[in-house]
Amino acid sequence: MTGLHAAALEGRRVLDLAGASGAYCGKLLADMGADVVKIEPPGGAPERRTPPCWRDADGTETSFAFLAANTSKRSVTLDLERSAGRDVFLLLAASADLVIETFPPGTLEERGLGYEALRAVNPRIVLTSITGFGQTGPHRAYRSCDLVAGAVGGALYVTGEADDPPVSLAAAQSYVTASSFAAVSSLVALLHASHTGCGQHIDVSLQEAVASMTHICGAGKFLDDGIVPRRRGTGLFASVPSGAYPCKDGLVYLMVNRPHHWKALAEWIHEVTDNEEVLDAMFEGPSSRRQEYRELIDVFVSDLTQELTVAEAYHEGQRRRIAFTPVNTAARLVADPQLAARDYFVPLAHAGGATLAYPGAPYRHDKTPWALRGPAPRAGEHNASVYQGELGLTTDRIRALHDDGVV
Repeated sequence: MTGLHAAALEGRRVLDLAGASGAYCGKLLADMGADVVKIEPPGGAPERRTPPCWRDADGTETSFAFLAANTSKRSVTLDLERSAGRDVFLLLAASADLVIETFPPGTLEERGLGYEALRAVNPRIVLTSITGFGQTGPHRAYRSCDLVAGAVGGALYVTGEADDPPVSLAAAQSYVTASSFAAVSSLVALLHASHTGCGQHIDVSLQEAVASMTHICGAGKFLDDGIVPRRRGTGLFASVPSGAYPCKDGLVYLMVNRPHHWKALAEWIHEVTDNEEVLDAMFEGPSSRRQEYRELIDVFVSDLTQELTVAEAYHEGQRRRIAFTPVNTAARLVADPQLAARDYFVPLAHAGGATLAYPGAPYRHDKTPWALRGPAPRAGEHNASVYQGELGLTTDRIRALHDDGVV
């Protein structure tokens, strides 16, 4: 319970087999109250050791990315390459609602743990698979990663300077995007299973997730406006003006699409710089009218922003209903007054007395609040409570599984 209301997904059991590309999916569900059990190979998942790492009180080093993507979960260790491990997994699946996995297509089937095998022990179970190119099609066997997904999904095509090579996106955005789609799709399938008693196999492709994630730079812009975006530095190809502009003490980002936004910006530029040319009617209308004048307009905007601090450009721009936002450094971000007012960063206590600040709620529900229910677990931290306390395995069997390297 959180406050007066139960968590939205309280009572749901999720088995999380996902690597880095799908860990955020399990986190989204766990922070909304689902019992997400992360199943790792003995010794722990390799992504625990991806740098940069945080060293806790007893000297254990854990990846910051892993810590962020695995809050509110429990952890058991289990070797799915061993028949005894697969038998235990099927016992877990018999009472689970959802399995999340990121193995190459066909891997679970080869191990006797594919959707048909899961459905045989639990007809209501939902299996959500996140892979580079989906479960079917000519590229299903191709390997992928965040960089590859950004490239084949089109994001890199529009990121960087026009005459330079593409620039990769920061913070594994293809993984976050695909995980978000996977979480939403899983919830729809769980609702369907609640009504029908029948589970589903959800197929999420990193490539398709990236290709569909943005209207301005992605396939949607071509479908809506017939425009194929290209790299344009910090600016968006179909938005004029747009990009990062210099202020007295940093950078501010601007994006203008609608005619009334341009008019408000042009009037502000005129007020501050006495520029008469910016008010010319040839610049008015949608962004497409200003495309050929982009470089000139960038000069006009820079003339304005260089007279202002980041805070002045941001607050006055917002007052005028113009989409300005600070380009924050990490230090400015953690001190941002808006995030502080929203209690965005959440302190979370770790074993040994250390406390780390975590990103907070991605959404806020009134009746079933989001919450960080605990830090990322140690590998196998919940073996005893799950295997003995919940599955009812005997002490002798658990000892044998441990001695054989299965758990």
